[in-house]
Amino acid sequence: MGCLYSKGCIGQVPESPTESRGKESRRGVADSGLSPVSSDGSEEDDRVHQLGIAADVGINRLSRVSSQFLPPGGSRTVRVPSGNYDLRYSYLSQRGYYPEALDKQNQDSFCIHTPFGTNPNDHFFGVFDGHGEYGAQCSQFVKRKVCENLLRNSQFHVDAVEAYNAAFLTTNSELHSDSLDDTMSGTTAITILVRGRTVYVANAGDSRAVIAEKRGKEIVAMDLSIDQTPFRTDELERVKHCGARVLTLDQIEGLKNPDVQCWGTEEGDDGDPPRLWVQSGMYPGTAFTRSIGDSIAESIGVIAVPEVFVMELTSNHPFFVIASDGVFEFLSSQTVVDMVAKFKDPRDACAAIVAESYHLWLQYETRTDDITIIVVHINGLTDMESIQNMPDVPVRPLPQIVEVTGSESPSTVRWNSRNHRARHDLSRARLKAIESSFENGHAWVPPSPSHRKTWEEEAHIERALHGHFLFRRLTDSQCHVLLDCMQRIEVKGGDVVVQQGGEADCFYVVGSGEFEVLATQEEDGKEVTKVLHRYTAEKLSTFGELALMYNKPLQASVHAVTDGTLWALKREDFRGILMSEFSNISSLKLLRSVELFSRLTILQLSHIAEHLIEVTFSDGQIIIDKNNCLSALYIIQKGRVRLTYKPEAMSPNISSFLSAHLSQGIHHQEQDEHVVEMTEGSYFGEWTLLGEHISLLRAVSVGDVVCAVITKEKFDSAVGPLSKFSQEDLKLKDSLGCSKESTVNNDAAMPKGVQFSDLVWGMENGHLCN
Repeated sequence: MGCLYSKGCIGQVPESPTESRGKESRRGVADSGLSPVSSDGSEEDDRVHQLGIAADVGINRLSRVSSQFLPPGGSRTVRVPSGNYDLRYSYLSQRGYYPEALDKQNQDSFCIHTPFGTNPNDHFFGVFDGHGEYGAQCSQFVKRKVCENLLRNSQFHVDAVEAYNAAFLTTNSELHSDSLDDTMSGTTAITILVRGRTVYVANAGDSRAVIAEKRGKEIVAMDLSIDQTPFRTDELERVKHCGARVLTLDQIEGLKNPDVQCWGTEEGDDGDPPRLWVQSGMYPGTAFTRSIGDSIAESIGVIAVPEVFVMELTSNHPFFVIASDGVFEFLSSQTVVDMVAKFKDPRDACAAIVAESYHLWLQYETRTDDITIIVVHINGLTDMESIQNMPDVPVRPLPQIVEVTGSESPSTVRWNSRNHRARHDLSRARLKAIESSFENGHAWVPPSPSHRKTWEEEAHIERALHGHFLFRRLTDSQCHVLLDCMQRIEVKGGDVVVQQGGEADCFYVVGSGEFEVLATQEEDGKEVTKVLHRYTAEKLSTFGELALMYNKPLQASVHAVTDGTLWALKREDFRGILMSEFSNISSLKLLRSVELFSRLTILQLSHIAEHLIEVTFSDGQIIIDKNNCLSALYIIQKGRVRLTYKPEAMSPNISSFLSAHLSQGIHHQEQDEHVVEMTEGSYFGEWTLLGEHISLLRAVSVGDVVCAVITKEKFDSAVGPLSKFSQEDLKLKDSLGCSKESTVNNDAAMPKGVQFSDLVWGMENGHLCN
């Protein structure tokens, strides 16, 4: 979540104690996706070399790793000698998408030092999430300084907990003293030190570390850090004691009572979490309670003291993850662990999680946060190994959090809280954007296809994209739009499709021909060009996934070996499909056309839209008959449906429901049956949502028909039983001729809806089966 530093919310900000003269950003690994493990450059190497302290040898390593790249396989493996096991890791950092600031710098940074210092059993992983005007510079500064101060500390090899505490506090003081303006800027920090079999996790802020644990056949997520936010009672009371006002934006803007704690859990904060404010102003607005920097926020209790968690690795720990809160805003710890467990290569896991996080941000917000993740596999660790060879360092009873305050002895903090954040509600900004789209139309319009694809070409593209992590959550409608957006590109043998070091904005599906992936890497002081991959249509090859998410220097080139064809998808079209809610907006408009839903809110309609299923019927296909009772609402999107029923065989209430459809279609009578020809935009079956059932009803498709369908079960799980909404809000009597009364007001709490992925629908003889 980070810090709210927009000018519109800050109000009166005191004069900065230091000049606003932030240093030029040191762009590096965190800003370029898959790139060097450390972003410290040669200038940093020279500076560190002149420190003249005993830890020089170890600290100099921090800059030397800047020349290291991930190998072609996408991950690197390092040995932990004392534990006789390997760590295989990969990483990915994606710049956020901010429509109002398309060139905004990635404020996340990370570092990996294997080994860390001179001890081959020490390995360090860290993620730093900057915020504020100089957040990028702060995260880069802290990334370097925390590592340096750890290695400098005389207690580092004796007591890592004490060394961690001192390193964070020293780094915080150095940031305050630096010319870099941290009055309203800073960074959170989550780091993991692997020392033999022991893991030390130091956390200040709301990024997170998670480890997987095998429990029988299951793999369970164990949080190695607890987000430090006002949602935690202990943190809330501490910052209040320091003078902070803790209010949401709605409260600070007077939309909600500031004297009532209106926030519940992080799962349902709808993008408006509790934040910290000074007593007499609308700043700084931090949504976390600990960070490094943030000198103004420090005056109201935002501290740099880390919580340090210590545990011992066993053979039941297959991997751990360390990531910024851009990942955990919409993904729970367990979801992340489940996703990592599906991949053998940690690089594939990083790519899948970043893509899923990115998609969810655009689904629920109008922007994305910066997203950074490191995945580390633990290979070959057995419980049979002797631990006698481990470094002679004191290891406290495990697991625990150890917090050090001043010169006091370390005290254990009870592990009495878990991280539950995985937000599933639309933000206020997204709701406003949806409302605006109803009035103003879409900001993005799908381009007209420049080349009409044959069915063979469409089938090939669909096969290539099938199961791809970037596109697996798209609806059928979105997939059709995506296919139309794919542009045909003819290439000649020898053509350069993308150039290493350049920028690209397209994702490609190989239609025909052969292509090589070339990368220039440094070996023994020389630059060597290697062929990393070969792409062909037969292999259903695709490339350029990361180009869909951000424009950063490419790590490899793609050359055409032979003449061939590529199908290209532009970044702006991919974002447009996601951002415009192309399918969802249509679904919302469709739902709003149902009189029964006319008074529901956009948020309620959005919950319902998540559960709509698109079903197709061929000409003459039976949709409903006496053997297949109606159990859902059907909204006709395309084609016509013929309804047949006998009024005399139905109760007055049921007849009143059906009579409401007379105005929707062409009505006539055939012998003793009434027939209604329902056209596009009409609907039937809404009575099932109220618990009413009609057995003697027949519905048959006339021509090819497409319907949007939602069952009562899914409707109830999305917004609760329809019978609970008030008669005044829904106007059931006026709209349906129904005298049935409902009893509960429209503000009834809405239960969390199940996810779209939980719905498993199939076709059996043309009918829905769940």
